[in-house]
Amino acid sequence: MNCPKCGTNLPGKMWMSFRFCPFCGERLFDAGKKYLLEIQCVGQREGDNAMMVFLDDRQMYEAKAGDSIYIAVDGGFHSIKFRQKIRSRIITLLVNCNFVLKAYFNSLSGLIETNINKVEGSSGGITPKSLGDKKITNPVMVTEEGEKAFDILLGDDDPEYEFKATSGFKEGVLRIYSERCEFSTEGQFKKEVVQYKNVVSVKRKMGSLDIECAGNVHKIYSIPKDIYNEVMAFLTNRISEVQETP
Repeated sequence: MNCPKCGTNLPGKMWMSFRFCPFCGERLFDAGKKYLLEIQCVGQREGDNAMMVFLDDRQMYEAKAGDSIYIAVDGGFHSIKFRQKIRSRIITLLVNCNFVLKAYFNSLSGLIETNINKVEGSSGGITPKSLGDKKITNPVMVTEEGEKAFDILLGDDDPEYEFKATSGFKEGVLRIYSERCEFSTEGQFKKEVVQYKNVVSVKRKMGSLDIECAGNVHKIYSIPKDIYNEVMAFLTNRISEVQETP
């Protein structure tokens, strides 16, 4: 986090307790004032799940494609996490005026992207005039126990994607999870499971997914064309994240 006046990088996470910049003495925010965060969820296509928005790991909101939510926050530093399916993006914001934040899930890159704009002339805080016809959004969930509490409440092992697929001459259902994928066929109890930590690469192969595992073992699945690019991007990014985690 940099001081907005002198640009100096504030040390570590000590800036969370700063009200004045220790280098130039500039006031970073006015304690006691409340400001408005307008968060706009830009949709990609019909059927997208609502984007979840977490404020300081204490409040969770939901925003459907095309909707806006309005959150009143105290002046100061705040952590905002956006989550769509398993993808997350966390930003830290010094709130000393009103902000408009646009967030959307880019299905081609498999990433959440954000655009942040200050509202000029809003440093005085929220007023009835600045609110106009906007209504403060109530959180869907509130907890004082942090991120883990939300994971328990939301559940973290539902498939991110589930659709019909074929593997060779077998027709079945492919379920894409955050740590693995599973292919199952009707009438068979045993599932074909691929753990991401064992994946060497995932490639395109004539419109199919070619997942290469250790030992030169290839799992090839033909999947619907309309979600092919999105699933490829998700697998590529998620496998990389899993393998980079100690």
